[in-house]
Amino acid sequence: MTDRRARRVDVAARPRHVSLGDGEAEQAPAEEFEYLGILLERKHDGAPVDETWLPMGDEPSEEDDERLIAALHEAWLWTTEADRLSGTAW
Repeated sequence: MTDRRARRVDVAARPRHVSLGDGEAEQAPAEEFEYLGILLERKHDGAPVDETWLPMGDEPSEEDDERLIAALHEAWLWTTEADRLSGTAW
């Protein structure tokens, strides 16, 4: 199996959870927020090696779109790196 085939990027809609405060009795309870986004998870031979999470709301801006395009392009470059460096044709 070539390195190109061993590298894969999974794309999925995933929320991120953020907690504010520590929830101790003397302070206000911790507040939790959930942010929707897109997770790009890089895997090599099935094992996760890196991930990128991008926030994405119901009405993404042009800037959100550009960040997603750039992240997808970077992920594609990562999956094809071995073939591009070796000059292997597809």
